[in-house]
Amino acid sequence: MRDCEAIVVGSGSGGLTAALALANAGVRVVVFEQNAIAGGYSQSFSLDGFSFSPGVHYIGQLQPGGRLREIYEGLGIANDLTFLELNPDGYDRVVIGDERFDIPKGRDHFAERLKQRFPSEADGIDFYMRTVSRMSAELQWCTPPQSIREMLTLPMRARTILRYGLRPLNRFLDRCTRDPLLRAILSIQAGDHGMAPGDAPTALHAGLQDYYFDGACYPRGGGHAIADALVKQIESKGGRVVLGKRVERILIENSRAIGVRLGDGTEVRADIVISNADPGVTWGQLIESKHQSTQLRKHVARLRYSLSTLSLFVAVDMDLRAAGLDSGNIWYSRTPDIDAAYRMAEMRDLSNLKHFPGLFFNVSTLKDPSLRNDGLHTVEIMALASYRSFAAWEGSQPGRRPKSYDWLKDNLEYKMLQEVDCFVPGFSDRVVFKKFATPLTNMHYVNATEGAIYGTRKSLRNLGPFSFPIRTNIHGLYQCGASTFAPGINGVTRSGLSAAAAALDCDEDDLLRSRGQTLKILPADDPASWPIELQPRGIDQDRELCSGT
Repeated sequence: MRDCEAIVVGSGSGGLTAALALANAGVRVVVFEQNAIAGGYSQSFSLDGFSFSPGVHYIGQLQPGGRLREIYEGLGIANDLTFLELNPDGYDRVVIGDERFDIPKGRDHFAERLKQRFPSEADGIDFYMRTVSRMSAELQWCTPPQSIREMLTLPMRARTILRYGLRPLNRFLDRCTRDPLLRAILSIQAGDHGMAPGDAPTALHAGLQDYYFDGACYPRGGGHAIADALVKQIESKGGRVVLGKRVERILIENSRAIGVRLGDGTEVRADIVISNADPGVTWGQLIESKHQSTQLRKHVARLRYSLSTLSLFVAVDMDLRAAGLDSGNIWYSRTPDIDAAYRMAEMRDLSNLKHFPGLFFNVSTLKDPSLRNDGLHTVEIMALASYRSFAAWEGSQPGRRPKSYDWLKDNLEYKMLQEVDCFVPGFSDRVVFKKFATPLTNMHYVNATEGAIYGTRKSLRNLGPFSFPIRTNIHGLYQCGASTFAPGINGVTRSGLSAAAAALDCDEDDLLRSRGQTLKILPADDPASWPIELQPRGIDQDRELCSGT
């Protein structure tokens, strides 16, 4: 039976975006999600009454004219969302040993602050900023060539990328500065794409850094607010999002996708199938090898995936604002050697780890004060890690893993909290709840190959024209997600829109036709200025205390 017109496998931001774009176009679409919560890495979950959003910490391109804002407004979900702007004077706060540096909103402000701190490096700073912006601009209109003519014009359209963008970031920094602290500040945000500065293609880092030049925001309510808004609109247009239903197989007949088989044996037919699963799942599990070329099978077998994370979810009874914190993230490194965190992440044995060389620290209740009103704060602390460090326990089940696994988690948790005490003194003594997660956690809940947080490893072999294409060689089958366009919520959202446009053979902007949508952006650190209906409970009392009455 032909049960619907389109099926989306997986409910990450890419899959939900594709589904809503199709539903807006009048296509009867169904999303199947194996987890009990929609959203993929943008989901939120509750532990002992504390809410955490492990995959959404800040989002760019939401300013007027920003592409992600255009997508949210054009899809018709903007009126269901409110974003809170992180501290524009330091949306990312860099802590390197005893050194502090706040990265402000605005490329020119960022450059000026760097030159004030490093006056002798002014020329190198200007060259860095100018080149990063040029590379990012080229990335925007340098789409994978679709014809011989486009292939021939590629060198003209990507001059800066070809000159500087293909070399590792550290080598490009050699052209800009030798100051170790300045190099560390310019490269510490590499955690947003998961590649060490010594390995990351400069163009990859340039695109990421330029993405945040106009500042960053956090969704009010947590990461799930985005997934909730997408699901709400999908269902309002007649689509369905089915949770707790694992897709076992994508069905292929005569080189054409015809539907899916679910884990319970049910077969659902459709003319369009979009996989939001990563390539290891899509091509390694869901599609029989007989439908894949020898070249594709070899490519998938050789794939390397991005690093995963060690995540510590914490609730703390501490006045974090009095401790000097605000809505800005903290990127921490013990020394200016940013690559040290990536060398640690590649270790096979973490049992003898002495300390964490680097961490990412996010206080969700300072980004969104409406999350709690009891004085407690929820915090997510993360370090990059490799699946290989936990591969020995992959066959075990959550809650029933061996004692050796629990011992390692306890040891890493203790050392992570010790490291936080280096930049938030006394933090570990005020923890009232904690839960530690590993790459195996990501594999279980998100079905990500090796627990990868950014899909495939973002080396030159997996970027641009070498990434996985939206259109596959199987008619009616499309892909979206972090292994296609780019990592992060912006990249996967754009990939979902592109998949829907490819399936309908139309331009992306043809699918952004909603009107009367205006995205709301409020200051995260000034909840008293929010509209009354959005203010946290108790804000009137807080205002009175601030005014001294």
